[in-house]
Amino acid sequence: MVSVIISFYKRLTHLKICLESLRYSANNFNEVLIADDGSPPPTVNELKRLTDRFDFPIRHIWQKKQGFRLAASRNNAIREAKGDYLIFLDCDFAVMPDTIITHLHKAKPGRYVGARVKYLPEAPTNELISKGGTLDNLPDLYACLPEQAINREHRRFIKHSVLRYLHLIGPRKPQCSSHFSIYKKDIEYINGYDENFTGWGGEDEDLSHRMNLAGFSGYSAIKQARALHLWHPTELGGKDWQHGSNVDYLFRKRIKFRCQNGLFK
Repeated sequence: MVSVIISFYKRLTHLKICLESLRYSANNFNEVLIADDGSPPPTVNELKRLTDRFDFPIRHIWQKKQGFRLAASRNNAIREAKGDYLIFLDCDFAVMPDTIITHLHKAKPGRYVGARVKYLPEAPTNELISKGGTLDNLPDLYACLPEQAINREHRRFIKHSVLRYLHLIGPRKPQCSSHFSIYKKDIEYINGYDENFTGWGGEDEDLSHRMNLAGFSGYSAIKQARALHLWHPTELGGKDWQHGSNVDYLFRKRIKFRCQNGLFK
């Protein structure tokens, strides 16, 4: 079984586009879990009405709002997932019809599959939202956006993988951001996300670091597993990350691949 886990908080218009994009690959997964970091009751009520429109299984995994707790909300969904293979998305992603199957074709025990997104500007994002469920032009939108950043990230991923294999760099270089996939038993092996990350940033980099420490190999599907990041106003950015409390914890010393405050306490 395959479970798609979508990180979510309040952004219903973008989640609708994400779910609509998954219609085109509904035969390639068994369930969707929405990992909700404490959306308020009106959002939850509207979310229920939204998910009822889809003919693939969707489960809403909610946690009480206590600040920004992305790591904890993803762990909640991992625990509940019925699939033995997990694909992680954000609610502001729109995937191409072949994105899910690409992740599955690259899946292998002891391996995580990393991918990236192209950033869709404001105007076409708003046009997608206004159209509702008509997403036939997603591949065209993706193709119209520049490839330079995708090619650069792919080369960077391969370079870091080779240098790590040759023991020329350590395990810190991040490999898991945007969307990625992994066997459930493998993410359980490192005890999932470290829930000591509260506030914005760091949990993905830490997960990558610990997967590398555990000896997992990374595979770049950056050029094949295509997805769009839908525009929205910036709420948090690099300055928030650089000045946040998670930076010191991310660069703590003597990190073990299995975190203590994770899936299993």
